[in-house]
Amino acid sequence: MNTFFKKQNKNHKEIESLVQAYSKNVIASKTDTKGIITYTSEAFERISGYTQKELLGQPHSIVRHPDMCKEVFKNMWSTLKKGHIWQGEVKNRKKNGEYYYVKATISPIFNEQNNIIGYSAIREDITQHKKIEELNKELAIYKQHLEKKVKEATSHIEELILEIEETQKEVIFTMGAIGERRSEETGLHVKRVAEYSKLLAVYYGLDKKEAEILRQASPMHDIGKVGIADSILNKPGVLTQQEYAIMKEHTTLGYNMLKSSKRKILKTAAIVAHEHHERWDGKGYPKGLKGKAIHIYGRITAVADVFDALGSHRTYKKVWKEEEIFEHFKKEKGKQFDPNLIDIFLKHKDEFLDIRHKFQD
Repeated sequence: MNTFFKKQNKNHKEIESLVQAYSKNVIASKTDTKGIITYTSEAFERISGYTQKELLGQPHSIVRHPDMCKEVFKNMWSTLKKGHIWQGEVKNRKKNGEYYYVKATISPIFNEQNNIIGYSAIREDITQHKKIEELNKELAIYKQHLEKKVKEATSHIEELILEIEETQKEVIFTMGAIGERRSEETGLHVKRVAEYSKLLAVYYGLDKKEAEILRQASPMHDIGKVGIADSILNKPGVLTQQEYAIMKEHTTLGYNMLKSSKRKILKTAAIVAHEHHERWDGKGYPKGLKGKAIHIYGRITAVADVFDALGSHRTYKKVWKEEEIFEHFKKEKGKQFDPNLIDIFLKHKDEFLDIRHKFQD
């Protein structure tokens, strides 16, 4: 008999322990059919800020927050009175006026006759989750506002960048033209070389953006001539060996002027200035590079520069006829010039002639 009572006592303590744990950890309450509170757990009291004495006998609306839509509770009562379980998110108000959110599950309580005699509810605290949602909504609104401001600012910045880029292009073109004028060549020479270079680059297979950068950079191919004496630059006769050696220095001078820049256009211009007098057969200057060791920018500009030079008047030469020019390129294919570029050039020679006629001196 003693063993039976001991076992019952043990079971009672276990149940009591479970009930206490439930009360401390589960946000729970019960009401009668009119919504008057008949039971609250310790967890309910703790989150609401009310004592059990303050809650019992009060309508459950004591914790209702005024932000809650009346339609939610109308739907809740309609569902419960039909004997169904209702679930939903509810914003409640604490005794001190602060708010908290719960995910509630409310169930009807039935008697033996299957009549509803009250309601039981358990809740999950989702306050932090809802606060994060609210914060995300605020952030989304702020983001939209910020994006609008950034878009407006970006538009203004893009206009300024475009203006800077156009100014940069104009400065580069002007500097290239200065180098040409010092050797009594025209500014339209650098314009034509720029257009020839882009056309060759596109047909060679460079992407349009890179071809455009080369177009903008190629006018600087002879910028190093600003460091060469007029007596050599504009000498009407054949240069002496010493004079020619000095003349060749314009490639290195131009490269040294431009090589330190971090700008893509000027870095490209540095390559063009340095390598546009290299030859495919390795007999060019200043480094005697051969074949594809010469940068494609240098190989392209070499063709463009020579094509325009042969068709233009210089102090040391007369204008060549078109047939003579094309014969020269055929002869120098694989010698002075990249053979692939010469094939492209000859295949599209009419387009190059169109550019030449469009930008005549």
